[in-house]
Amino acid sequence: MSRIIRSGLATAVLSTAITGIALASGPAQARACFLSIELEHFNGSVVGARSRYCEPPGVDNPLPTTIQRKSGTSWVNVTGTGTGGAAYKCVGTSSRTYRLKETPTAVKTFPCS
Repeated sequence: MSRIIRSGLATAVLSTAITGIALASGPAQARACFLSIELEHFNGSVVGARSRYCEPPGVDNPLPTTIQRKSGTSWVNVTGTGTGGAAYKCVGTSSRTYRLKETPTAVKTFPCS
């Protein structure tokens, strides 16, 4: 095969490979994800929820959630770890401080012991 033909074939093969890669990768899509954290007092219970919502594809992913109550200078789990949410049935009207173990900065005090 002549040198010109070999060079032309090599260029054709290389440009085909590059085109295939470009088509396969496509344009990059921006993906926005939001973390939802809730800790509320509702109907005599402390209720916590955590999830991550990502768009695209518009999916809400539940995250591990554990409610803790402050006891002196430490924190005590008052629920097991739930997927997406947890609830602690409380009684009384004494104020206590609660948080989500997985999000320790979200601290709230409720009239609930």
